[in-house]
Amino acid sequence: MAPDIDHIWPSTSDGATCPFDERRSLVKRALNQKILVPSILSLMPAWPSELQPDIDEINREIDEWLPTVNVAEKKKAKHRARGNYTLLTAVYYPHCKKDKMLTLTKFLYWIFFWDDEIDTGGELTEDKEGTLQCCDETNRCIDDCLGPSPNYTPPPNSRGTVEMFYPILKDLRAGLGPVATERLRLELHDYVNGVGRQQQVRQGDRLPDPWYHFQIRADDVGVIPSITQNEYAMEFELPEYVRRHEAMETIVQMCTKLTILLNDVLSLQKEFRVSQLENIVLLFMNKYNISLKSAVDKVLDLIRQHYAICVAAEERLPWSKDDEKLNEDIREYVRGCQRLATGTAYWSYSCERYFKQSQVNDKWEVLLDLSYE
Repeated sequence: MAPDIDHIWPSTSDGATCPFDERRSLVKRALNQKILVPSILSLMPAWPSELQPDIDEINREIDEWLPTVNVAEKKKAKHRARGNYTLLTAVYYPHCKKDKMLTLTKFLYWIFFWDDEIDTGGELTEDKEGTLQCCDETNRCIDDCLGPSPNYTPPPNSRGTVEMFYPILKDLRAGLGPVATERLRLELHDYVNGVGRQQQVRQGDRLPDPWYHFQIRADDVGVIPSITQNEYAMEFELPEYVRRHEAMETIVQMCTKLTILLNDVLSLQKEFRVSQLENIVLLFMNKYNISLKSAVDKVLDLIRQHYAICVAAEERLPWSKDDEKLNEDIREYVRGCQRLATGTAYWSYSCERYFKQSQVNDKWEVLLDLSYE
């Protein structure tokens, strides 16, 4: 049974509080607190983490590719130093071939470059019209490359993050079957349009309800295309009836929500320091007037619940009695879903995008610090 995340608990917040005071009060309550978070990976014990072995070689190829990308040098240097997206690719797709790993790594660079244009602190953070134009250009690129009449030539004067996306999508399409290609096209549209909506939420007068915000993020989060890309990585195409089976839908949804929940916990320090308060931990604090520790514990409980639902759903998948190749493809797809959650956590502990390595102990517990450093 799914956790009742649609149930809105009675809020103890004062409805008459003005929007500015709401945000200021939340920051004041959380400021300068520290909290030791247990290993997120320990909450998903049956799902191991593995690494594709070609990380160093792929990083060398990425270092040759990045100078050709029309993105600000400062931004490229920041992401290369802190992100280590090759490691993220290696833990998402540990058994893929080297050439496919390179394309998948480029995709992750694209998604972080593109998202940072609109995310808090980006060039378009407070530019609604600019964000809409960026989303329109990106959606056109997606249709150009993954639609029925492919065109891989960027329009003149395309922004750098759109220009770089054309050859990446060309390579992805070449390794996907027609069903998976169409699925990826739709998922990327959902992601792009969802980021546009998130920008409007961040510019809203009031902080959003945590449950509503969680649900709309789960509907269009960027990890869903990465699940489909497992078919590219491992060279198979999952039949649509299997992908749309209720058990598989449950696994995809639960792994998507697991990834959002664990990412919000692990990115809490970074987001707080840039005043990005639409983090589910902080939204729980705001809505229910609870402590930072209680809010973190609530998210950790949700992680445990979603993990249990996902594990139970595997028994209901449409396993074949005589087609072992299909069964292996199903197993690989499910492993790909699981790795989106475990891989995001593993990568978060292993780079310094969200916190310093000195904050992590030998048990993979992290001491988050909600101060302004």
